Amino acid sequence: MDNTRTVKRSAAFRWRLAGCLCFLGAWQWASVHAGSLALASPVETWRALMDMAAHPAFWTQGMLPTLGRVLSGFGLGLVVGGALGWAAGICPAAGFMLLPFRWVLSSVPGVVLVILAMLWCGVGSAMIILIVALTSIPTIYMALQEGLRAVDPALCEMARAYKISLRKRFTELYLPAVAAPLVSACVVALGGGMRVAILGETLGASQGLGYMLALARADLDTPKLYAVALVSMLLVSVIEATFLRCLRKKLHCGARSS
Repeated sequence: MDNTRTVKRSAAFRWRLAGCLCFLGAWQWASVHAGSLALASPVETWRALMDMAAHPAFWTQGMLPTLGRVLSGFGLGLVVGGALGWAAGICPAAGFMLLPFRWVLSSVPGVVLVILAMLWCGVGSAMIILIVALTSIPTIYMALQEGLRAVDPALCEMARAYKISLRKRFTELYLPAVAAPLVSACVVALGGGMRVAILGETLGASQGLGYMLALARADLDTPKLYAVALVSMLLVSVIEATFLRCLRKKLHCGARSS
């Protein structure tokens, strides 16, 4: 069993490495043909990233403000979207009542959310947190609602007939149903939240990665622009590899420990 797992992990690592090499090769090829003004090469982007990382202002005024805003907005969206999705999954009437709100939040473009949030909250962190939360809520909501709807109604009726405790129903019926879709929704919501956060900071903030992106665009500093974009992607990857992996383990462990 251990040997099989080792072989699978080794194969997965090789495929991931091959994918990264293919991506870097395609990036280098595109930069050569498009020109450095339109598309910086991987080497130029890496040098710009190292130059930014050497300055403390990059961490204190760039990365940390964006990270705090994204995590705060994502946490708020997880709580609100989770509560509403749970209510809609358990009570279909609540789902019908919340449908217009979910449809509006799912379909409105991100730039419209940014403009409205600027009118509501002004320019600053509150605006970024709000748009990240509003972007995350419908994704989390739909994942929980659909996961709970997938539970067999006959099992729910049997649980009520045998007067199984709410805790047992939660761990045995509902938690296994929502674990996988919830984690997937968190990954999607986190990526979308980072995108709208960068957009909001670009349009209306004096700190954060989006603000640095706006400065790089104004200076026509293409390597720095791509370096900031690379940092935002790395942030999402790190959060996914830590927080979301822990969430996945806790959800599955909670389902099995019952």
